[in-house]
Amino acid sequence: MDAKSPSIIFAVVKPEDQKSVAQAAIIWARAAAQRDHQPLPKDGAQALAGVQRRLALPSSRLVLATLADEPAGFTLCAPHDDYLEIYYVAVSPEFWGRGVARQMLDEVDRYALRAGFHHIRLWVIAENSRAMQVYLSCGYQQTGQELVDQSSGRVECLLEKTST
Repeated sequence: MDAKSPSIIFAVVKPEDQKSVAQAAIIWARAAAQRDHQPLPKDGAQALAGVQRRLALPSSRLVLATLADEPAGFTLCAPHDDYLEIYYVAVSPEFWGRGVARQMLDEVDRYALRAGFHHIRLWVIAENSRAMQVYLSCGYQQTGQELVDQSSGRVECLLEKTST
């Protein structure tokens, strides 16, 4: 993004803010449909339950990123024993290629350090080369752990980043 581009504004979303939670679900549904070469959905109804389930985790944190007054993306993470796990990193397709994901991951890094977490983990679909490229360029490394997601049947890889 250049100096003339509008900046991204980050807002922490409370679970009771149903409008913002619904916006996150729409972003996820649209990004997943675009990733999978499916028609873009009109709403996020099919994604809402997953977002709400992760948002119900203890000390979860949903951050909505807006760009030019439009919801552009979101992250949702929650702490585990000694690491922070990112459950969602999603950018609405019309904002792809503008550095939104990198800025959101930088925001998660800053939060993790403030909260005392030096390890961040996330699972990514192995064949999602676009996401994999972003994560690796942001300092995440493959751990060698994989699993098959029971709902989708897709192989997912565990990535981890250590910050100091």
